[in-house]
Amino acid sequence: MLDARSSLFAALRVALTGGEQRSALARSAIEDRVHTTRLSARPGTNMDLVDQYCNKHIAVHGTVNRIAGFHNVVAATEEYCSQQQLGKDLVVGSGAILDKVMWPPEWSANKRPANVSDKIVLSEAYAGISETGTMVFIPKSRSPASQIFLGTHHIVVLDSSLIVACQEDLWRIIRTDHEVFPRAVNLVTGPSKTGDVEQTIEYGAHGPERVHLILVDV
Repeated sequence: MLDARSSLFAALRVALTGGEQRSALARSAIEDRVHTTRLSARPGTNMDLVDQYCNKHIAVHGTVNRIAGFHNVVAATEEYCSQQQLGKDLVVGSGAILDKVMWPPEWSANKRPANVSDKIVLSEAYAGISETGTMVFIPKSRSPASQIFLGTHHIVVLDSSLIVACQEDLWRIIRTDHEVFPRAVNLVTGPSKTGDVEQTIEYGAHGPERVHLILVDV
């Protein structure tokens, strides 16, 4: 086993470096690249970032409701649930907006990890990417990853000021906001979908069937 492992790494070393040991200068260049960022070419757009984001989200089978202020989150959630003929039992995550929301007594707002039997999960996105209509989540103890991937209906609250132009901008912001880079960053674009069977798109194959965005102008 050790001989096979050594042979494999030796072959990789030859393929990558020609068999020579890396010089101190080469190692320094690699370290510099790992620990610094350089902006690459980024896509341009003439559209407003928020408008483009909404259009892209709708294009991937998502729905959007734009509201003014966190105090309208409950009403926006109730509107969606009424349209979909859902009840008022939901799993609620945590975030700068959701932590301010006061749920009326008729709502059963459960602050816990989601499971496969949950119909409605409400979570807050860390950011949005305008180029692709993507929602960005950084899981935490009060907003676990299960809230992103489980539940039939995923309702996502997002501060409209946190929409960035492209993915390159996202990584820069994350590095600025976090002294230690997060262990996980989840990018979600629209509801779960698959085209495995006869190239026909089916929604809800591996996660939420519907993703509804509540875009909040804070």
